[in-house]
Amino acid sequence: MKNAVEELARIIEDYEKEFFSITEHEFNAKPFSEKWSKKEILGHLCDSASNNHRRFIMIKHSTSPIKIDSYAQNDWVAANQYQEVFSYVDVIHLWKLLNKQIINVLNSCTSFDSKKRFQKEDHSTETLQWLVDDYIQHLRHHLEQIIQKQD
Repeated sequence: MKNAVEELARIIEDYEKEFFSITEHEFNAKPFSEKWSKKEILGHLCDSASNNHRRFIMIKHSTSPIKIDSYAQNDWVAANQYQEVFSYVDVIHLWKLLNKQIINVLNSCTSFDSKKRFQKEDHSTETLQWLVDDYIQHLRHHLEQIIQKQD
């Protein structure tokens, strides 16, 4: 878990700097009406952090594999109104704080906790460590979408 915590801390530090090199106009621009803006992608990562924070705690404190359900990502982004209500600076700060809270949770996990299992929607099981690694991979994927350079 220590490696995941260190990686997440590096991601927060590195990408926060990258975000502030993007103009507000570029952050808010929607490539197509049905596609998310960079701000909405980061909002989605806030929703992901929120959902995974809860999952990490539930698994850590479980005595048997609990079922983890997915969530309606588009509905969450729409309901949270990242594009309409939040400034891009607020979304950046929210993303940073939610991930710092995840670091706090992960720092409290023991090696025993990291091996605790949960049940996915397909009824297969994985470990908390797997879920943390998957979260970081998902995070990196979307962060790369946000900072991709425009030609």
